[in-house]
Amino acid sequence: MTIRQDETDVNFLTLKPENLEGASYALREELDANKRAWERTLWVLDYVKKNYPNDQKLIEALDTIRHHLARRA
Repeated sequence: MTIRQDETDVNFLTLKPENLEGASYALREELDANKRAWERTLWVLDYVKKNYPNDQKLIEALDTIRHHLARRA
C-alpha cells in the first residue's frame, strides 16, 4: 500500500504488508511530524502577521504551507 500526496501525486510513505507493525509505527510518526510542522507553521504565521503585517508575500507563502500541511493531516 502506498500513500500519495494529492497535489503532486508523489509517494511519501510506502507500507509493505509483511511488516504491518512497522508500517503502523511509520505512519503514526509521519502523521505526528506533519502535525508538529503544521503547529509550528501556525505559530510563525501568527508571529509574522503581528510583527510584519506589510510583508504580504511572506504571509501568503506561510499560508500556502499551512494549507498543504492541513491537507496531509
